Amino acid sequence: MIFSLLYIPFILVACYYFSVPTVGLSLIFIGFGWISFLLFTHKERKNFISPAVIGVLGIGAWISEDFMALKLYPLLLSLLFLLYFIGSVITKHYLLIAWVEKFKKRPLESLERRDVIVSHQFWIGVLGANSSLHLYFVLKDDTYLWALYSFAGWYLLFGTAMALQLLFAYRAQAAQGFRNLRGYGLLLGVILLGLIPAIVGYFLKRIMRDPKPHILFQRVAARVFRIFFRYAPGVGEIDLQMDPKFHSDRPYIFVASHESWLDYPLLGGYITDLYHITNKRTPFIGLVRPISTLLGVIDGIGINVLHVLLQKLRRGSNVLIFPEGSRSVDGRLLPFKTGVFSLAIESGVPIVPVVISGTRHLVPKGIFSWQKVKAVTIKIRILEPMEAQEGEEAQPYKQRVWEKMRENKEKVENS
Repeated sequence: MIFSLLYIPFILVACYYFSVPTVGLSLIFIGFGWISFLLFTHKERKNFISPAVIGVLGIGAWISEDFMALKLYPLLLSLLFLLYFIGSVITKHYLLIAWVEKFKKRPLESLERRDVIVSHQFWIGVLGANSSLHLYFVLKDDTYLWALYSFAGWYLLFGTAMALQLLFAYRAQAAQGFRNLRGYGLLLGVILLGLIPAIVGYFLKRIMRDPKPHILFQRVAARVFRIFFRYAPGVGEIDLQMDPKFHSDRPYIFVASHESWLDYPLLGGYITDLYHITNKRTPFIGLVRPISTLLGVIDGIGINVLHVLLQKLRRGSNVLIFPEGSRSVDGRLLPFKTGVFSLAIESGVPIVPVVISGTRHLVPKGIFSWQKVKAVTIKIRILEPMEAQEGEEAQPYKQRVWEKMRENKEKVENS
């Protein structure tokens, strides 16, 4: 193997100082000396191929006195490998299976074996292309182009082929990577495109002493989020239906079902002047913090959550809560926590139940990656506002809202 790498520079240097027959004679001694060493060390038969080819080419160059004989070494090696692969396919003693099993240190599974068998055809094509290129440069009267391809060019060819082979072998992982790149790259891209006008609008509102300058920022963000969902991988369409008794000109407490982290930007695309609580630190790290604040995200760690939200409601803003406290894996509505219903009773602000269906198929709970799915219709149902009845406590109020949402959730899931 080492001499194969050094063959081209050896030939170029040797032919510069010596005649072709002399160089051919040196190859004869190298080839047969190499064979003698291999016989002494009891090596396998395949190890004799390269020194035998060198010895034969040395004889050819010594007799013919033609430099062409010295140029044939890379071509002959490529042809031998090509014939070896063709023979393995014909006899069905697949060469690569043994190599891959040795690398993986285990027998291949049926799907893996099928992929490796298909790969033989690919490598026959690669070796055929390599042999054709070697033949072209052998016949072309340009020693340096022959030397360049024979020494380095074919490495580029095989490196590209190996990259394609790995892409084929790990095509599922590669496809997943492309989906993630499309999904998260698209989200980041639209946020960056919308960020500048949103921030400019926010500061203009501040200068004009608008009591709620964040609303303009959220309106721009809403358009950005809608663009994101229009082109996000796996999203077919957004099916949004609002109850006619819902009017967006007054504050509400939006109580939504929860399937995925996508629910946040999804509802942010249709509701503005919105605040919601999170106990995660991610939205408050570095440069993300001011953007999260303008989007209405409130750090819920170490504060009186209900008091903070009550102040927002009294100023005429909306509040979004996911009362399940976790994301549903199968689409069924989980039990609600009671705090948001106590907030609704104390503030006198109606609750608007919101049912979301479909986002769990794209990025479900516990999984960061976008899933490979057919076009999903994301359904949003903004239901009739529900107020606490006179003297009603949080527990029965919660049960009424839960039953209403469960009924609509099942209807949406089965439609």
